Amino acid sequence: MSTSSTNTLGKYQIIREIARSNDIVYEALDPSINRRIALKELSIPANLNGAQRRERIERFLREGRAAGRLTHPNIVTIYEVGKDGERYFIAMEYLEGQTLRDMLQAGGMLSIRDAVNYIMQLCSALSYAHANGIIHRDIKPDNVQILPGGLVKLTDFGIARLMGESSITQDGQVFGTPSYMSPEQVAGRKLDTRSDIFSVGVMLYEMITGRKPFTGDSVVTITYNIVNTEALPPPGAPPYLANIIRKAMAKDVDARYSSIDQMAEDLRDEKFNGVLPGSPVTLTSFSQPTNGAVQDPFGHPSTPITPYGTSLPSQNAGASTSNASDPFGQSAPAPAPVSITPPPSPDPVLDSETRNFLGVFLIVIALVGMLVFAVWAVNMAYSSYRVSLTSETAAKYLQQGNKLYSEGKVDEAIEQWQMAVSSSPDSKPGESAKKRIFDVSVAQARQYYDSRSASALQDTAASLIDADSHRPEGHFYMAAAAHMSGSMDVAKKEYEATVRFGGADAYGQAARRNLGPIYLSEGDTLAASGQKEQAAAAYEKAQRYGDADAMQIARDRLNSIR
Repeated sequence: MSTSSTNTLGKYQIIREIARSNDIVYEALDPSINRRIALKELSIPANLNGAQRRERIERFLREGRAAGRLTHPNIVTIYEVGKDGERYFIAMEYLEGQTLRDMLQAGGMLSIRDAVNYIMQLCSALSYAHANGIIHRDIKPDNVQILPGGLVKLTDFGIARLMGESSITQDGQVFGTPSYMSPEQVAGRKLDTRSDIFSVGVMLYEMITGRKPFTGDSVVTITYNIVNTEALPPPGAPPYLANIIRKAMAKDVDARYSSIDQMAEDLRDEKFNGVLPGSPVTLTSFSQPTNGAVQDPFGHPSTPITPYGTSLPSQNAGASTSNASDPFGQSAPAPAPVSITPPPSPDPVLDSETRNFLGVFLIVIALVGMLVFAVWAVNMAYSSYRVSLTSETAAKYLQQGNKLYSEGKVDEAIEQWQMAVSSSPDSKPGESAKKRIFDVSVAQARQYYDSRSASALQDTAASLIDADSHRPEGHFYMAAAAHMSGSMDVAKKEYEATVRFGGADAYGQAARRNLGPIYLSEGDTLAASGQKEQAAAAYEKAQRYGDADAMQIARDRLNSIR
């Protein structure tokens, strides 16, 4: 019998219910460290008992153990797996943003750049999970959370398989979401990490096309197509990406990528290095007409035409013939010879001395221009040569950083990425390293924000602003750090910068929500001291920046002092 109240579960205080499917998810508070968390409670149907009930509980606890043993920036963090009376729960990281499913439903297909970015982060998460003996088995857009700033979090390890541990299901029992299951998963066969690779390929296909590769009007039809039919090539995808997807979704497990790292490497290099399953497709070519003639597919006689669609004159056009008759029946008299006297040559405009000077001057100008061009060309060639020499070094640092990051060694990874930037800042590996540093710094800032570590948050926010002062993330977290420390002037300035650069995105909206109460409080303080004009100005800003509730309160208070 549970001793907890309906507002608590274990040591956690429940704030509100935020989701309900097989289980119930709450927004909750850990009062010991004042941290907001997500709290998942096991929901057991009343008619479930005996072995089925025990299996349901074991599956829930296995989810906590599977995700709890993984510490990775792209995997949801598990804080505790517990029991309160007869209630089982998992306390985990609270995630803002939206699921990939919500993003696809709201906006349709994603740009190739965004899709590959999200998939690369997912590959990093799965590489770490696979290296730790865990197969997710339910990769789908619903289980991928996109945080503000673009950080990806893999969630819901409810049917994950821990390699080396005994199965809690019978052989042949199928778990997963039909549209994203691998052929061997559909058939209920033994799975390895390549089943997750198939699901990643399906999800990448959907992200760049806006539709699933295997569809049908029933689960039977969908699963039949997964096992027996090839998906159409993704329209609009560059060839390298279409080939990567095709290899990831190979029916034969041995024809797929052998590891998620191989798939990530092809995506990162933007080229396909693998061998595709099946026979290559040979495209027929159409013969080209010669001599300007257009071949008629219906077999009619062809006539040469111009690019504007008019007939070309025949080869004899314009040539006179001896039997050509005058259409008016008259012969034209021969014209009389005309004597034309040429006009006298004009006097030269420039004398010979001036012409010589101008000739020398133009030669000098041409030589100077050639010299300037030569210097420019040499500098460009040297810069290109230098980049090509340093690019390989930067690529090694980038690769090492990615490996460390996949192992959860974030600080060491950042050091390697910084070396890549220092080695070759203008190369493609250098640019990739800059982006990785920025994305990871955003994730670290979010962790400091959640733990209310104002000093660490301020330092990280400053580095984000230095990296790119026109992006909203750094300004938002700098404002949040100032807000925590009570530096309201700095907080207002940085929140307003967030709104300016973030617009209607998640950071811009969050900044508006925070600015509204700040200006309301400022207006109340000024109104209480009799400074009505200054109070009115604060209330007007609350209307401009706040959410709907803050705007209404500001309007009411503005009317009360006028």
